[in-house]
Amino acid sequence: MKATRLSTRKLYLTNGGMAKRATTLIELLVVIAIIGILVTVLLPSLGRSMQMASSTVCKHNLRTVYQSLSLYRLENDGWLPAKVEAPSPLASGSRPDVWFLKLFPNYLGDPLALTCPEDPYRYRMAQSADLMNDPHAADYPSYGINSFMMTADGGKLADLDHHYPSRPLDTILVADMGPDAGFNASDTASNSRGPRRNDGLLNWDDGYDALSLEMADPWLVTRHGRGINILTLGGGVRQARTDDVMRTEIRWRYDDCAAGGCTLCNRGIANRLFHYSFAKDRLYWWTGPITNKR
Repeated sequence: MKATRLSTRKLYLTNGGMAKRATTLIELLVVIAIIGILVTVLLPSLGRSMQMASSTVCKHNLRTVYQSLSLYRLENDGWLPAKVEAPSPLASGSRPDVWFLKLFPNYLGDPLALTCPEDPYRYRMAQSADLMNDPHAADYPSYGINSFMMTADGGKLADLDHHYPSRPLDTILVADMGPDAGFNASDTASNSRGPRRNDGLLNWDDGYDALSLEMADPWLVTRHGRGINILTLGGGVRQARTDDVMRTEIRWRYDDCAAGGCTLCNRGIANRLFHYSFAKDRLYWWTGPITNKR
């Protein structure tokens, strides 16, 4: 009996004061179930947090682009870097004649400022060995510029010192641009490693390239949750809900858009232009008359 007590005491001390009990299968299943519940609850929150972080970087990029465009305008008599002839010389030679390449290197030093973190083709800008002479560079940026500003009034609307909207804070300047998916291999420019993006132009109806009058690839996407980030002519960056716009049949006039002062809605039947409407978010292609304010 004495030997038994000593043996029991020895076992008690060996296990740190008490004998360890094995984990049962039921307890293990309970722990796994709790972990599963936590993962189910936390993953959506983590996904939203990552999406918000990407959207924040994108908005910062758009503000950087705005600063570059503002500097360009200051040194080019108020002109945006359009394809039309401005008072100062524009890009020439073998490099693509597109707006964003005219910002390098004097106004925008880092081309990665033109890449959105949620753009699946953002690597194209980084992998270009010679961006200035790359024949496909025109389709590389994640952002596009309002093509109405570049083409209306024979291209003179890009002279913002003499043509200015009545609501610059609500007028689209630059925005997220696709396509990000859904294109066919036959639609892809040779060796471009991805879809064409209309030379970085946001066409108001995705129907044609406003400068060449050729059919254009759709650019409207839902890159940040329900929509895209848009930089306005007044320097603000806002999010526009595009999922509703993409499900809505395109029209030449929308009551809420016209009421906001949209020029495309109020041009009259003779000059009507079918266009996307972002009026729900108080954003418009142009506001006010197209007149020379000299």
